[in-house]
Amino acid sequence: MRTFYDRYHLPEISLGFCRETMRGIAQTEPEKSWYIQWMLSRAFQLNLNDHPDFIFYSCGGNRQHLLNTSSIRIFTTGENIPPNWDEADYALTHERIYNNRHWRVPLWRHWYAHGQSTVMQDFETVKARVERFCNFIYSNDRALERIDFYDLLHARKHVHAGGKVRNNIGGRVEDKAAFIAGSKFTIAFENESHPGYSTEKIIQPLMAGSIPIYWGDSTITQDLNPNRFINVHDYPSFDAAIDRVLEIDQDDKLWEAYIREPLFRHDKIPDELSDEAILNFFHQIFSKKQPQIGRLKKLQQKSGMSLRESALKKNVNRVKNKIARSFGK
Repeated sequence: MRTFYDRYHLPEISLGFCRETMRGIAQTEPEKSWYIQWMLSRAFQLNLNDHPDFIFYSCGGNRQHLLNTSSIRIFTTGENIPPNWDEADYALTHERIYNNRHWRVPLWRHWYAHGQSTVMQDFETVKARVERFCNFIYSNDRALERIDFYDLLHARKHVHAGGKVRNNIGGRVEDKAAFIAGSKFTIAFENESHPGYSTEKIIQPLMAGSIPIYWGDSTITQDLNPNRFINVHDYPSFDAAIDRVLEIDQDDKLWEAYIREPLFRHDKIPDELSDEAILNFFHQIFSKKQPQIGRLKKLQQKSGMSLRESALKKNVNRVKNKIARSFGK
């Protein structure tokens, strides 16, 4: 029986990348990120070159995509940043928009390979390896909501903080996955709250058998089973959510009920986040080869980028010469 991937006979696709393309995907090179290594390589023959038909870029780097006028630009990001439609022909972001130019692929989806990833639901295994109440592993001290939540929960029951922020275990945790798997709960707060913006912070504890205490994407239950995690957005206050956490902590039957729940509602990934849906979006882009940004606009953007680079170099040289003259005196 032919599969979804067989229908396209693995057509050859010419691709390129602007660094940095996707931050935080196991610290890999862009061409080894999830879209390429896992998703696209199973449906297309990928020809990576310096003069591609399609170029991936993101919110990092130095905007080198503007220097490329012949390639079709595909914007992708794991951050809570929308595409600039004056520059992007197509985009994949957290926004819940599904059309011929944009598809939503939240960052948590990069950590979950449908049919390959294992989600821990064996309560006896989970119970046997849990050795701490809750963990908090973060290094960004600007996300004040999750720090406030940690302080409130820690004041009521000890939370092991293994990151840079509020560290109380004598150093940074070396094996994050094992630390999460050994915790009954995980404080899984995003950097900020925005509908659709959800990252690895929720999927990692879910797969490890830890109950996420989640805050960030207020629409997260459209993606994941609400009976498998504590959604802080459902409670009138942080204190009310903490009351629920402590209630579960004191009742093994409640704890077990959470662990045994499937990852998705009805044990089925949402259609729009399936491999088929995401690959179909790419197939439409690759087969049509139709840019959405006009050639003239791209030439104007390249010209503007070149002028800015030239001005920057002049300023740098001016500063260098000034310093050299100062030392010369």
